[in-house]
Amino acid sequence: MMDTYKIDLLSSGLGGKTFEYDLSDDFFAEMEGLVQRGSIHTTVACLSAGSVYKFQIHSVGTIIVPCDRCLSDLELRIETTDDLNVKLGDEYADEGDCVVVPEAEGYLDLAQFIYEFIALSMPLTCCHEPGKCDDAMMQELSRHQSTRSGIADDGQADSANGDVQDESMGEDSDEPVDSRWAALKQFKEQLKK
Repeated sequence: MMDTYKIDLLSSGLGGKTFEYDLSDDFFAEMEGLVQRGSIHTTVACLSAGSVYKFQIHSVGTIIVPCDRCLSDLELRIETTDDLNVKLGDEYADEGDCVVVPEAEGYLDLAQFIYEFIALSMPLTCCHEPGKCDDAMMQELSRHQSTRSGIADDGQADSANGDVQDESMGEDSDEPVDSRWAALKQFKEQLKK
């Protein structure tokens, strides 16, 4: 299936040619990344060919990723247009703004580039809108957050088991403190004087 995304750079008439791909769940499963599923239409236009091949890759559609908050499926709308410069050389290399493909092979495999451009277009945090997360997971998270903060299920502070002491560990306890923290504490005390 992935041979579909290989372009013969040595073929004549490549400049001005356009390739179209419909990416489905099979594509994303094969890439084995953060994007689990999706339905994306990608158009790859070869703007120029010669010493440097200039490709413009436009992808539009939806992808399914795990929500950062509740881990259930989150559908994201994606639209991205990216440029890829490629030249032939002795061995494969990524020179930042240009990818070098071995002339002996002469093929550019677009699959990884298309996937990376899609993944890079995702927002930094992928979360459902407020109130749309999985209810069971949000209740479980809420239960664990209240336990960590020292608030028991009944809303009372839970100092009997020592949960509240976590913040002050190292300050007044007999446990060894990382020397860097000790130096910071010493510096803090000097500032008070």
